[in-house]
Amino acid sequence: MTYKLLLDAGNTRIKMALMDASGYLEPWLNLTYSELAQQPLPDAVESVWLACVSGKGSQQAVMDWLRECDVPIIEIISESHAFGVTTAYDDATRLGIDRWLALVGAFDEQPKATVIIDAGTAITVDWLDENGQHLGGWIAPGVNLMRESVVTRTPKVFIDAGEQWGKAHQLGQNTTDCLLNGCVNSFVGLVRQAIAVSETELDWFDYRILYSGGSIPLLPADLKRRGEVRSELVLQGLACYAREGRTQLKNAI
Repeated sequence: MTYKLLLDAGNTRIKMALMDASGYLEPWLNLTYSELAQQPLPDAVESVWLACVSGKGSQQAVMDWLRECDVPIIEIISESHAFGVTTAYDDATRLGIDRWLALVGAFDEQPKATVIIDAGTAITVDWLDENGQHLGGWIAPGVNLMRESVVTRTPKVFIDAGEQWGKAHQLGQNTTDCLLNGCVNSFVGLVRQAIAVSETELDWFDYRILYSGGSIPLLPADLKRRGEVRSELVLQGLACYAREGRTQLKNAI
């Protein structure tokens, strides 16, 4: 049996899945780029389908890893319309491929009004209606990026910030905790505002909230209960392309 190898190359991690001839998708690996070189390529790969938002160094690490894989490598780019989804962007290529594929994956799974919140290096929020129309979104610094931006500017003040994380709904009683808790609660506030916009501005009440990204565990329980954690959403969108074998709007590497 042969497989299609699907790669979601994000800013800090790369997620992979294998698709068999019937179109069944099996999540495979979730690695940092430093771990990639030690991972052997899977057997019986017939093609590679790539969604990449990472920087040049990480992109090169992926290409180096795939060097011995003598099969077509297809990199997907964002489109104006595909699989029933239409982007709100005038220039579709400016919409990050991770956001585009998350929209495609969500709509393919269920054509319902949906808010997609991805909390990684950046926090992105995207709104998709039941007809597949992308209404637009937000981009904000991720929790770690917020913290680092302050620590970098004032290193002597936050010398003990390290890799700690703040907590929602808690007050800091020293400067470091004030920063850490402030970053987390900024994220929490953004999520609450996204829900408020959905219900007061868009008049949505029967809708889904889909979460992904490494900062989702920082949300308080009441917000976690409002949505579903869907860490493979980009791969689900990528699978739509791989199943159909669409290549006319992609870059073959």
